[in-house]
Amino acid sequence: MSGSEDTKTELLAKYGLLNPRSEAVRDELFERYEFFDARDLLQAKYEMVRRVQKDGWTVTQAAKTYGFSRPAYYEV
Repeated sequence: MSGSEDTKTELLAKYGLLNPRSEAVRDELFERYEFFDARDLLQAKYEMVRRVQKDGWTVTQAAKTYGFSRPAYYEV
């Protein structure tokens, strides 16, 4: 990890936004584009909900792709 990645990880952890399941995020957006960071819990949750609301994914599909349960999706 580079210095800036270390700093980002530290800041995410400090503010309670470090995704403990970042390795479970399997959305192609997070794999293809540098902007998307699976370590960022808020961004992962936002994109999971957006996939359902705007892209027409099912809740089951989105939750599985982002490493969350269906109840966790509804909690978001």
